[in-house]
Amino acid sequence: MPSAVPAQVPTSSAAAVQDASTKIISTTQRTTPVPKSTQVLVRVNYTGVCASDLHLSRRDLPYLQPTVSIAGHEGTGEIASLGPEVDSTTWNVGDRVAIRWLHKYALADSEYLVRIPEGVSDADAAPILCAGVTVFKALKLAQLRKGSWVAIAGAGGGLGHLAIQYARAMGLRPLALDAKKRGICLSIGAEAYLDVLETSDCIAEVQKLTDGGASGALICASNGRAYADAVKYLRRAGTLVCIGLPPKPSPIPVLPEDFIARGIKIMGTSTGTLKDTEEALKYVARGEVKPRLVERSLDDIEQVLRDIEEAKVEGRVVIKIE
Repeated sequence: MPSAVPAQVPTSSAAAVQDASTKIISTTQRTTPVPKSTQVLVRVNYTGVCASDLHLSRRDLPYLQPTVSIAGHEGTGEIASLGPEVDSTTWNVGDRVAIRWLHKYALADSEYLVRIPEGVSDADAAPILCAGVTVFKALKLAQLRKGSWVAIAGAGGGLGHLAIQYARAMGLRPLALDAKKRGICLSIGAEAYLDVLETSDCIAEVQKLTDGGASGALICASNGRAYADAVKYLRRAGTLVCIGLPPKPSPIPVLPEDFIARGIKIMGTSTGTLKDTEEALKYVARGEVKPRLVERSLDDIEQVLRDIEEAKVEGRVVIKIE
């Protein structure tokens, strides 16, 4: 039998819960769960907010549907209690870990925890659990040579601003593409910036800035045009990595000769492994990657999702869970 919830842990705590009928996410009190078997109870301090949280809440993508009512998947905090079968030589109460959920006290299986490195705050670690590891894995998949140009669409957002920094740390030359986000992109390491709303021919301009075309393109933006343009501005044997989720079907116009004569490669990724996450966090620990954060409260979650939907966020929003 699992032990009762420790005295210092409340019997109930705040959670962001979606109403199934209205799809509105609001803060409510949920009973604090008790860890069983190899589970741990984590006191969550911060949770990042992702565009996929927006799609999950709106339920606008048939292949991405919520399986639970509690939102969030970039949670960080410390272990509050252990289930009876947790290996105490690996995990102990007070260890700082990364899990999921916009819930002050949440369960996680100890086999799938990620340890937060010393020197990395809970707030800085949160965005790495999805946004950071996703773009880090994308750059590894692209297998670009050091010194190569990589175009990053949606460069000023939650994923894109981290992609710029990982690309720079990996020896690549980031070209940032976004709208009205020149300041943040250049300040975090983009070698060049292109405003897609102010440029009449993005394809030609990218090819000009990159001396003939980018070797790689990471599409963190959620629109079809970004994908269509990338196929055209990549140089021979270039690699397009698909990350952003357009809310409507957005076919990528690719001709057979793009693959045959130009050797273009297209792949996709949505996240990384536990090992990828640990590696991605090491860049933060070394000071090579620093998330640009906008801190909000749990009660602000619906407004945060609207801000993400309207592309008003620079960097990443993290929710501080009191």
